[in-house]
Amino acid sequence: MTEQALVSIVVPIYNRHKYLDTCLKSILNQTYQNLEIILVDDGSTDDSLKICERYASEDSRIKIIRNNHAGVSMARNSGIENASGKYTVFIDSDDTVAKEHCEYAVGVLEKFKADICCMKLMDVNDKAKETKAVIYNQVMELSKEQAMELLINDGYLCDKVYKTNLLKRHPFPKGKMFEDTWTLHYVFDEADKIVYSPVTTYFYEVRNDSIMTNMSSKTIADQFESSNDRYSFFKKNYPTVAPKMNVYMLIRALRYCTYCPKNYNRQLFDQAKTIIKTSPVDPNTLDRRYQITMKLFRFSEPLALLIFRLRKLTNS
Repeated sequence: MTEQALVSIVVPIYNRHKYLDTCLKSILNQTYQNLEIILVDDGSTDDSLKICERYASEDSRIKIIRNNHAGVSMARNSGIENASGKYTVFIDSDDTVAKEHCEYAVGVLEKFKADICCMKLMDVNDKAKETKAVIYNQVMELSKEQAMELLINDGYLCDKVYKTNLLKRHPFPKGKMFEDTWTLHYVFDEADKIVYSPVTTYFYEVRNDSIMTNMSSKTIADQFESSNDRYSFFKKNYPTVAPKMNVYMLIRALRYCTYCPKNYNRQLFDQAKTIIKTSPVDPNTLDRRYQITMKLFRFSEPLALLIFRLRKLTNS
């Protein structure tokens, strides 16, 4: 019998004691056994570290890395630096995975001799739905252009499994949010073969204190800047893919100008303004709120910025 490849599971943790038990139980319940479970505590001030230590005392596959609080990018980097598996899986500490998550992904990677296996992500509120059958003939090999296009609508880090050596060559940017948007197109670009499966084995929930609900200037700026980096990369290296990102970029530019003060980062503001004013996207194809914002900005930038400020004050 062929020996199972070692899989490194990296779990960044910061003040997630309410969800950590459920997350770790789903990891320990994996049907795939040859695991290295790397728990990276990013300076938690709640009971998260104690929970990690309890689980580590009961399972020798678990190792704990203790960081001073430096953000999720550095926590992921610490996990990757210490990963010795052939493949790496990322699981966020308030998410869960199906028991077949690792077994299925590794099976696909080995069968198709691939570097990255992309799957589907499901909101935890829909978890009661049937997980799609594990059928290998549903797997398709993606061209580089298809893989890059996938990142436009599914740029998540955690619903994919990677050869570890690819990740080690592309660390996440220090101090930045949306680290997946900053990094994955470079990882994909270097991969020799990328495959996609419609199977859903990763479950997440957007919580009130998650990055997805944070509308701070830094969050919005990091989202726009990382997206703009990817957009520039596509225009240079994948020119047929870049136009398919036009709507995505327009919406992020509108979000930037709506939520970030003009003087927060003048260079980013000018980049966002240029996208809004020159985007080839037909405003009538957008959601109504974006239609109004785009038309208002094109009509009068000062008036638009005044209304944006009033909107922020009203919503705060």
